Amino acid sequence: MDSYIPFLKYKSNEIIGLGELDLDVLERVIPFFDYPRPNEPKTCEEFVSDVQRLARSVKKHLSKFREIYIDTYDFDGNYEIEGVYSYFYLVDSIRGMDVIPVVSIDRGIEHLESVIDLARENRISSDVVAFRITAEDFSNYLVVEDEIRDLLGEVFEEYSEVDLIFDCRLCTSVNPQEIGQQIADFFSLFSDNYVVRRKIVTGSSIPASVGDILVVNSECHIVKKEIDIFKNVIRYSGNVNFIYGDYAIVSPNYSDVIIQPEIMQNVMTAKLIYTYDNKHYFIRGGSLKTKGYEQYFDLAGVVCAKPFFRGADYSAGDAYLEEKSRREGSNCMPGTIIKPSINAHITYIVRDCPI
Repeated sequence: MDSYIPFLKYKSNEIIGLGELDLDVLERVIPFFDYPRPNEPKTCEEFVSDVQRLARSVKKHLSKFREIYIDTYDFDGNYEIEGVYSYFYLVDSIRGMDVIPVVSIDRGIEHLESVIDLARENRISSDVVAFRITAEDFSNYLVVEDEIRDLLGEVFEEYSEVDLIFDCRLCTSVNPQEIGQQIADFFSLFSDNYVVRRKIVTGSSIPASVGDILVVNSECHIVKKEIDIFKNVIRYSGNVNFIYGDYAIVSPNYSDVIIQPEIMQNVMTAKLIYTYDNKHYFIRGGSLKTKGYEQYFDLAGVVCAKPFFRGADYSAGDAYLEEKSRREGSNCMPGTIIKPSINAHITYIVRDCPI
């Protein structure tokens, strides 16, 4: 795959996982980050501290990436910080990197003004803006044509090109042929009016709660429906050069799950997700409270014994799983397993996924 765009939460483990990619993979990846919805509302000071911390991590681990997208789809907070709004501050925090700002017709006016001001004040090196649109809006271009022009016309005037992102979000219940046709039709009409650089299609088959697809102490395989959608987009668009994206191994709706800290360990279970062919393999253990974190060793052992496991030499993520299968090193935790799992997923998608 020449280019691949993983849609990730703007968190430390995701950032570090990207930084550990092999060079041949890294060169073909353009990461897209969503600033996550917090479990509890942040104060302005907490937001600033968090953004600064993440900016340091990005500059340390992601300096080799050619471009980075950043958005606030999951985050509805807005602060005024040193005379600018939250989104301006977020993008400006990693100034010096080639950051592509993201807009949509459902963003607030402060967000859109921030994207305009970033260009007018020369606080951003990119001359490209990304337009992200979800399924309820790209089903019919003519329905939203005026809204796009009225809300985003001034934004588009400040940038020479648009990266058009079709975000299918959780797409398990959609018809791949129907949505593929909608995306092809929308692009055809949109490109008559705006200069489009990249055309990106993304989505996910992973629900917010693993309990929606399997019970405790069980395993299952689910088809990556986002791949079927992508293939149909290519089919209906006359082989226009679209770029594939997905949400890796984290659900796009994960931020919507809010669990009180005092009951989290009671309800959370150990799980691993491993991507192969056009599928995700899920294995789920028991309660973290009753069975403990050491059960991740057992889960890793099951994954590594599967015929589709690619071996420790394939990626840093695969090496991590193989190490844990030998019960070496410290126990995994729900947060720490994200980094190697994302690394293994991205490496596979770029090198070998049949798209």
